[in-house]
Amino acid sequence: MKLHRLTLTNYRGITHRDITFPDSGVIVISGANEIGKSSMLEALDLLLESKDRSTKKDVKQVKPTHADVGAEVTAEMSTGAYRFVYRKRFHKKPETELTILAPRREQLTGDEAHERVRAILAETVDLDLWQAQRVIQAASTSATELSGCDALSRALDVVAGEVDDTPAGAGPADALLVDRIDEEYRRYFTATGRPTAEWLAAINRLKAADEDVARCAAAIAEVDEAVRRHATLTVDLEMATREKNSTAIEVAAAQQSADAVATLTAQLEQARVRAEAAASTHAASLATLT
Repeated sequence: MKLHRLTLTNYRGITHRDITFPDSGVIVISGANEIGKSSMLEALDLLLESKDRSTKKDVKQVKPTHADVGAEVTAEMSTGAYRFVYRKRFHKKPETELTILAPRREQLTGDEAHERVRAILAETVDLDLWQAQRVIQAASTSATELSGCDALSRALDVVAGEVDDTPAGAGPADALLVDRIDEEYRRYFTATGRPTAEWLAAINRLKAADEDVARCAAAIAEVDEAVRRHATLTVDLEMATREKNSTAIEVAAAQQSADAVATLTAQLEQARVRAEAAASTHAASLATLT
């Protein structure tokens, strides 16, 4: 079984999350605690196992906390010859929709869609092994009952040499999981545990990328400091401009006062000259009379 896409809407505290998964390689999902990593696997389980009208505790506890709406889970998956898009809304206005894309297109809803998916999984997936391969936080760590697991029994028989692991007509899908794990390991590590050229190149690219990130972070810090300094200087400039405008008004007033003083000084000088002339005339008149 392969998960291509998972969408959660109004699921617990998640308003909307849409994740598309690559078709190959190892997928690692990381994030802070309580951000909803485990909720994705939980949501997939509810989608595949619970009916939309279920009143089970597991379904009730995923009701959204931020709105009075139903939690929705949508997944695009492929298993065996089938590829389908499966959606359920729980709690408020429950609804189930199934669109089978391959091997032939089908459109189903309600319980019919639910039962069709259960039948597809029973036909193409070893559900016991599917459950056993997972370790969920806070879940029981007790041993899983796998006595009836056909896939595990076959793998053990192959290792013991009791059966041929390459039956006629077998394709890549029949390869053992452990073989694929070994192949993936050999891609990145040698037999002695040293990194392969591909892995070393990836490590070097990561190191170079980290150095680029550090340089960019330093450049961003410089820009941030320049922005901060610019903001400070802008405030200083505004204050200086206001002071300049205020001073200009004071200078204009002072100039007017200076002009008035100059006018009065000129008038005073003229009056003094006239007074001196009048005094001289008066003195001459007195001299004539005597």
